[in-house]
Amino acid sequence: MDDGSTIGDAGRRVLELHPSIIQEASRLMVAVNDEYHDHDYVLHDNDEIALIPPVSGGLF
Repeated sequence: MDDGSTIGDAGRRVLELHPSIIQEASRLMVAVNDEYHDHDYVLHDNDEIALIPPVSGGLF
């Protein structure tokens, strides 16, 4: 990722490479270094990101 890239930029890049995950990056929950953040969070060197697709479920 380029300097100044956001977590949203990273999510869109992942979906370009793996489009079957989800169609819209804005629907992903995102975490950086084990803390949830908005998609406009600016990434830093050595950040660990988690992209969490929407899930559903529950008891029947």
